[in-house]
Amino acid sequence: MSASPEVSVVIPIYNEEEALPHLFTAMDAFISSFERSCEIVTVDDGSKDRSMDLLRQAVQTRPWLVVARLRANRGQTAAMAAGLELARGSIVVFMDADLQNDPNDIPRLVAKLDEGYDLASGWRRQRKDRAFTRKFPSWIANRLIGRFIGVRVHDYGCTLKAYRASVIKPLHLYSDMHRFLPALCSSAGARITEVEVRHHPRTHGNSKYGLNRVLKVMCDMLVIKLIVAFADRPMHYFGPFSVAFLMVGGSAITLHLVNIAAGWREQSIVLPALSVLALVSCIYFLFMGLLAELIVRVGRRDARALTRGAAEATC
Repeated sequence: MSASPEVSVVIPIYNEEEALPHLFTAMDAFISSFERSCEIVTVDDGSKDRSMDLLRQAVQTRPWLVVARLRANRGQTAAMAAGLELARGSIVVFMDADLQNDPNDIPRLVAKLDEGYDLASGWRRQRKDRAFTRKFPSWIANRLIGRFIGVRVHDYGCTLKAYRASVIKPLHLYSDMHRFLPALCSSAGARITEVEVRHHPRTHGNSKYGLNRVLKVMCDMLVIKLIVAFADRPMHYFGPFSVAFLMVGGSAITLHLVNIAAGWREQSIVLPALSVLALVSCIYFLFMGLLAELIVRVGRRDARALTRGAAEATC
């Protein structure tokens, strides 16, 4: 097997038949001018056009090209995760296949990692997209995500980012989590910087994004917030809910007993039902918190065991 490259560029592909010939030309020029050893990992996300056929043809004459295919369309995050599994470089760069990202910006992103950063995030300051369907929703989302999650990045949606493999590979990607990689990396202690990158108008193929993804992104944002804020201390999340329901249940029981002591003849079932519901909810959140704490502790123990085993193996 050949020596591992320094940089792996991962490119997810879905129905990019028109763009691929231009992508190959651009990557040929990039590889010939890039001063580091590099591989290009392409992952076909179950394309229904001739994208896979073009990739098979291209790999015959390009030793630096790696081609993989998902059996069905699983989404950009799944394709990126598959490419990440195949990437051998100590630096991993993600890039779109439509050439709106410029591969000539990759050396500047990689240079930032040489300065000690773990993630260099591309910032499409002069974005060449439609204002209403792409730029405005992205502007809102970037500010909402940054404020909600607490990791301020100008352009969460820009795929062009460079990561240290040691930071990105341990992460488990699913749903549309690729948008939130800066937040996930930050929670792991990564140093993050931003680099202004060029953005070209799309001239080949059709965009795969639109306003229909907004709800899904919002749901993923809530999940990421919980992961970032409470992954190491889940009881801090479940505990307040348990205490709140305990107070509600206790208050309902107290008020019901006061009514009985006062000699009320007509007793309502509302307070007893409310107290039972609140106390059951209290117990539910309490045990959910304890279960989450147990899962986190077991996960940490297994991670320490793996790290210790790897350290012993290298001695």
